[in-house]
Amino acid sequence: MTRTMKLALASATMLASGAIAIAPAAAQTTTASARGQVRDASGAGIGGAVVTAVNAGTNQTVRAQADAAGNFTLNGLRPAQYTVTATAADGRTVSQKVAISIGQALTLNLVLGATDTAAAAGDAAAEPDAGGGDDIVVTANRLIETRTSEIATNVSQQQLRTLPQTDRNFLSFAALAPGVRYNDSETDKGIQSGGSTASQVNVFIDGVSLKNKLREGGIAGQQNSRGNPFGQLAVQEFRVLTQNYKAEYEQAGSAIITAVTKTGTNEFHGEVFGQYTDRSLTERSFLDKRNNRAKPAFERKQYGIALGGPIIKDKLFFFATYEGNDQDRAFIVDSSGSATNVAAFEAASGRRLSEFEGNFVSPFRGDFYFGKLTFTPDERQTFDLSYSRREETDVQGFGGNTSYEFAENKVNVVDTYLAKWTYRGDNFINEVNINYLNYLFNPTSLNPNSPSFNYDTVILIGGRDSTRKELQQSYTLRDDFTYTGLERHAIKFGGRVEITDIEFSNLSFIQPGYTFRIDTVENPNTNLGNDTDFSFPAEARLGLGNGTVRGSNTQLGFYIQDDWDVTDKLQLNLGLRWDYETNGNNNEFRTDANAAAALRALPRTAYFDPEDYISTGKNRKPFAGAFAPRVGFSFDVNDDEQTVIFGGFGRYYDRNNFNNTIDEQSRTINPIGVFRFSRDGQPRNGLATTMWDPRYLTRDGLLALRATSTSGQPELFAVKNDTKPPVNDQVSLGVRQQLGPVQLSVTGSYQRGRNGYTNLFATRRNGGQGPCCDTAPLTPFGYANALIGFDGLDTRYKALFVTADKPYNKSSGWGVNVAYTLSKGEQNGGDLFSLDAPTPDQYGWRPRNGDERHRLVLSGIVDLPLGFQFSTLSTLGSGQAFRVTDGTTGATSGQNTFGASYPEKNCIGGVFAFCEVNLTLKNTVRILGGEAEVAVDLLNAFNNKNFSGFDDFFNNQINPATGQIVDPLDRADIGRDLLTLPRRVQFRIGYRF
Repeated sequence: MTRTMKLALASATMLASGAIAIAPAAAQTTTASARGQVRDASGAGIGGAVVTAVNAGTNQTVRAQADAAGNFTLNGLRPAQYTVTATAADGRTVSQKVAISIGQALTLNLVLGATDTAAAAGDAAAEPDAGGGDDIVVTANRLIETRTSEIATNVSQQQLRTLPQTDRNFLSFAALAPGVRYNDSETDKGIQSGGSTASQVNVFIDGVSLKNKLREGGIAGQQNSRGNPFGQLAVQEFRVLTQNYKAEYEQAGSAIITAVTKTGTNEFHGEVFGQYTDRSLTERSFLDKRNNRAKPAFERKQYGIALGGPIIKDKLFFFATYEGNDQDRAFIVDSSGSATNVAAFEAASGRRLSEFEGNFVSPFRGDFYFGKLTFTPDERQTFDLSYSRREETDVQGFGGNTSYEFAENKVNVVDTYLAKWTYRGDNFINEVNINYLNYLFNPTSLNPNSPSFNYDTVILIGGRDSTRKELQQSYTLRDDFTYTGLERHAIKFGGRVEITDIEFSNLSFIQPGYTFRIDTVENPNTNLGNDTDFSFPAEARLGLGNGTVRGSNTQLGFYIQDDWDVTDKLQLNLGLRWDYETNGNNNEFRTDANAAAALRALPRTAYFDPEDYISTGKNRKPFAGAFAPRVGFSFDVNDDEQTVIFGGFGRYYDRNNFNNTIDEQSRTINPIGVFRFSRDGQPRNGLATTMWDPRYLTRDGLLALRATSTSGQPELFAVKNDTKPPVNDQVSLGVRQQLGPVQLSVTGSYQRGRNGYTNLFATRRNGGQGPCCDTAPLTPFGYANALIGFDGLDTRYKALFVTADKPYNKSSGWGVNVAYTLSKGEQNGGDLFSLDAPTPDQYGWRPRNGDERHRLVLSGIVDLPLGFQFSTLSTLGSGQAFRVTDGTTGATSGQNTFGASYPEKNCIGGVFAFCEVNLTLKNTVRILGGEAEVAVDLLNAFNNKNFSGFDDFFNNQINPATGQIVDPLDRADIGRDLLTLPRRVQFRIGYRF
């Protein structure tokens, strides 16, 4: 089906719904609204007044007429500077200049004949109009949103330009929102929120969803990438919605980021920038000093250019930008193997460990392009047309116990196309949004013709075990309709149709992968197996097929939302959303007769009925129960926007990633044979083995073995027919208090997530409650084991959010944002595979990876004399949890116990375990009609040790001094890696006109 046909089909589907042009997030994710009253000096409403808002950049006008009580609503305001004017029937006027931010629902009261104009404008200065009389012009700053039930944080262009950051990833500023964490890893940058995984976030750029439908990571192109999801030079501002977002938002179980791009105006504006740091500007890290290693190679260069302006004044505008991102960073291959194991490796392989260890450069190259046209033929219509392209190459996947020869080149390409039409009527606004997303993820082995050899705890050498090509193409039609013709109501309803095509080629183990272990049986009477060592591999895996999996899924979403001013003090936000997917679980897949027979040969257990996993191509019904009510309220205690109590409840459905449910088909087309070896061919851990012979050390040798025995059989993957999508229920209650220019907020939050997807063994002994695995029933059908999908991962999250926010403006010369989070996040089970216990519930609740009790994020900007400006973005945390697995009672699956631990508090007098203080000093001078800037960033100013990569598994490790088993808590103080780079200096220069 062609792209044109798909969009036509989507359009027909929308019309068939009988709605008046509907869509979810498009309007709300890119615009704002202002509601208020036109009053006289006594506070009485003035009916019939005409209110206009004129965009300072494009001169486009949005207008509304006040009702009999003077109430008015201005909808569809694009983030910009506006002059808002109210004109009464007798000719009196009042004007106010305001800056409106993305997604805000603002209160803006206009007072005719006011004498205290500064009070009318808040943090403002008043100027009498040159014409005198009753006309008043009030010059104001950015409006502060107070009467909203949403838990949201806006990030301004001033913050994007000024605050220190590592590498211009605008997601890094999402950390300014309480409850949100930005991962600043050198190889994996993204965000997560609350107790949910990173896959449950969503990012919208001008209403285009960047949702990753293929894999974990939440955002297309961000999984295992050090690149940026969108060029920061193109981003005007964005909003982080942590909780209580309304029904127009979809496909997220936790935070949503909605960003708007820059637009050309009636004046030409341009910008160039460059920033640089390298090894000579970086301290030697704690781990390099401890291990007596030289500083690794490091260089980062980023640069860009942007230009925007008019093509036809007041009518047609353009904006275009390019950003480059070049990085060379060495990662250290440094084995953690004991001297005994290293000696065993060298004796068995005939190679020296030293030839694999050292610093190896990981090059990253990224390019971003963006172009946009905006057409405003009249004050009722706006057309936007835009295109973006992100392309990256990134050689990574090595370091620690993984050699450079095992690396891969991760190719990321993300293209977006957008066409949008906004129409404003007298009491309604409608926005149509058609967009297309093309996302290619293509990691390729640097040594595709070499087998891999994994010497457990020592080194992984040889070629990468897979080369993949994953393609996501999404065709989306949105339409959103907002009606304000009913007194005290703003009613929004909308819908969305998205057709997503997926192509998935996972060429795993084209060359065999061998795993070597040193494993001594401690109690032969358990009959669990025999010894293994590095003289022969314990296991080998070999790809037995070469094919591509394709799928298509149509996603529908409809909502209705009413923002109802019950009284002047109380607003209710009442919404209901419903989502539906035609092919959410690869519904048309048919389990072949052999696989069905194998599943039926396994015993039923409390969590496994084979009939639930056998698909006929017709018995997997799409989930139709994704109804998501969302209720919020805000109560202005004194009707003066000073003290506001707010809260709400919401249900939020996400979706299963395609990769989670496609394994059963992928493993059918591209089966992976599993070979297990031993000295004598006797079972190990209840699994059959083959006596080792050196001829099995090649692909041909393994194929010959498979042809003459039952060894090398693939694993069987099966998806549960009624798998439900992940869902998150959220409740919050809070209060905002305005103290002069500072807004304080305290919010209590509870979130409960269910239906997370994971895989279990279907072959456990003792009625499904014993250790793994009894695979004898599968052998006659040609399978080595059976793993079943299970929607039983649960999370829960309790938090207290405290914020203090004073936006920066030139009149005051300072701004500050404080976000403190006290939280507890827990989950059951593992991740995509929960194989260490029969079911996730039998893991018990434990702190989830990344759980942190205390986190404090401080940011601030202050003007200094002589054009200097100081800013900071600093983070202090009590330390992220890491899971601990206790294998001292038996390392086999089903006999471990689970817990969690936290790193040692090693900064600021032992108060915090994570400290990153980033500082910037910038100087701006006027030159050639523009502004030239020079800035110096001091990143991780106090060179704090922020550890990661802790030892999270212990198994009969003995303290020689006491003869007792070592508790992991005694060995968890120092990790093998660092979350942040050591102290470094970064230079930035730029010119803007």
